[in-house]
Amino acid sequence: MPRRQRRVTQAELIRQRNRRRALGVLGVLLVLALGTIISINLLFKVTSFRVETFDRTTPADTGIYTEDEIIAALGIEQGTSLFGFSTTEKTIQLQSQFPYLDNVQVDIQLPGTVVIKVRPATERFTSMYSGGWVILSDSLKILRTDISQPAGLTVLSCTMQPDFSPEPGQIVVPVSYNSLLEGESATMEAAQPSATQVLTEMLGAMDEEGLTDGVTALDITDLSNLSFRYQDRIQVLLGNSNRLDYKIRLASVAILDPDKGLSASDKGTLDVSYQQTDGEIKGYFAPEEPDPTPTPEPTDEGDAAESSDGDTASSSEGE
Repeated sequence: MPRRQRRVTQAELIRQRNRRRALGVLGVLLVLALGTIISINLLFKVTSFRVETFDRTTPADTGIYTEDEIIAALGIEQGTSLFGFSTTEKTIQLQSQFPYLDNVQVDIQLPGTVVIKVRPATERFTSMYSGGWVILSDSLKILRTDISQPAGLTVLSCTMQPDFSPEPGQIVVPVSYNSLLEGESATMEAAQPSATQVLTEMLGAMDEEGLTDGVTALDITDLSNLSFRYQDRIQVLLGNSNRLDYKIRLASVAILDPDKGLSASDKGTLDVSYQQTDGEIKGYFAPEEPDPTPTPEPTDEGDAAESSDGDTASSSEGE
């Protein structure tokens, strides 16, 4: 006997109709998306390049590089799709290729401009490591290395990471060590600012108080014994990072105020690290003791003269 066909219910008809409708809508969306992609690639082509500063001023200060060098390093030809490359990848590429750009960012601007924002790097710090010295920018970006200490830069004493191997363009992240917290567990209560954060705070406070140009050395090796040296004649002890801005303000008054502070020829140690029980911080200055004057030793000529005088005197007495 022939097999009896099952009647299709109304609900199944509705489901089939909805499925066909959804497939149709999906097909239309795919066509539209494909058309949009093709249109973008056809319509938005790279027509120009612009190098500018981060505040959008031109011509940009590109430091030791030229605009043509930076544009050529992008590897983007005019006429290529404006959306055919990753701006993030191009940014990373330029940051690595041009270490003397402290910051660089690649953007696009419709209808066809590639924008390169730059900020040049200047040599600010030098720090010792096992293989010599690294020369760093304000943002601790490695600009170059040297086997001997370069002159005219602020010496930054810090502890490098155990696997530190300097490469131009790399950012230095100092080890955050605090001898007062040694052995404590890493809890929220024991949490302290990192060495990089402390350095940023120190530099900001020094700049605000007018000390920046005279600072010749900074020490963030131990975050409980911070210090800096001013004009290679005054060692300033800051202690830990608590109330760091106030300590640096106190030091600036002692160093820079001719009426209330030290003279321009004073040498020694200025300690602003001690906080009393009432919370007040006072500075104490210990002058550098002068080197003792060596006792002059008689010369051979002097001995000979004294001997001659003695002989003459003896001869006279004999007569």
